[in-house]
Parts: sequence; C-alpha cells; structure tokens
Amino acid sequence: MRCRTFFSGARKAVTVCGLEVRGDREFRNRTGEALSLLQPLAEFQLIQSHLATIRQGRRSGVTAWAARPVFTVGAPTWNHSSLWYAGAIAHDAFHAKLYRDAKNHDPDTEPDTDAWSGTAAERACLAFQHQVLLILQADQTVIAYVEKHARNPSYQGRSKGWGGWLDYRKRWW
Repeated sequence: MRCRTFFSGARKAVTVCGLEVRGDREFRNRTGEALSLLQPLAEFQLIQSHLATIRQGRRSGVTAWAARPVFTVGAPTWNHSSLWYAGAIAHDAFHAKLYRDAKNHDPDTEPDTDAWSGTAAERACLAFQHQVLLILQADQTVIAYVEKHARNPSYQGRSKGWGGWLDYRKRWW
C-alpha cells in the first residue's frame, strides 16, 4: 500500500504517511519514496510515533528534544538510494525514541545526552537501522557498512556541549 500524500497549499510542505515533509519538490518526492518503503513494516509505527517532520537541510540530524521531533536531512542522504534513505529515517527516529524514553523516565529532568546520543545510543540506532534494512532486503554492501559503524560508532563525533555542536556542523551527510 502506498502512502497517501496531502499537499499544504502553496507551502513547500506535504503530509506523507502521517509525517510532515518540508522541502523542495525533489526532496518531497524522494522522502515519499523512502516512506513508502517503510510504511508496510511493523517498525513504521515506531518511526511515525517518534518523528513529526522530515525537513530538507544542509546536514542530517534530529531534534529529538522538540515537542514535535524533526529529522533534518542533508542532500547526500536524501539523494542516496530510497532504501538507504529509509534506513536513515529509521535510525534518527530511534534517536528520538531514546530521548522520549529517557524523558518519560524522569519528566522533570532533561535526559543526559548519552541517553539518546552517546556511543551506546548510536549502537542502538544502528541496530534498529540494520533491522529495518534487513527487512527491506538491502544488499550485503549496505548491511556491511552499517555493521562496520556499529562496531565503532564514533563517526558522528562528540555528542555533548560545544564540541558536539562543532562536530555536527562538520557533517557532510
């Protein structure tokens, strides 16, 4: 079953599979293709319940702490194969899930960054991405790439403070 797309007037936003998608026409189309791959999966419930918006941006990352979490996606990610992009959506939705789980554990306190963005969290997100890619029958090259990063998930840089922000700004994806 294909996802339904609802356009929002002249704005560059559409609703696809229950998620708001913001960006130019090509971005919206590519995002729709990736979401159409995810929508039939049981794992899509987790994705849909932890992301509100997928937005075109200069680099990829998720604002997990927002009331309505936003996955901002850089061109190298959304221009890759629909399958890879689908895995990236799953990955960042899991970051938002980890944040929400930690926040729900103690609603009065902001969760420690490591709860949703540290090395252990990155491994968990890569494991979810791996699971989704296996279900989508990704080829062995893609699977091996995710497995390689899961063994040493330091590619994203630091996750805390000013250094984390600087590392995010260096992202090419």
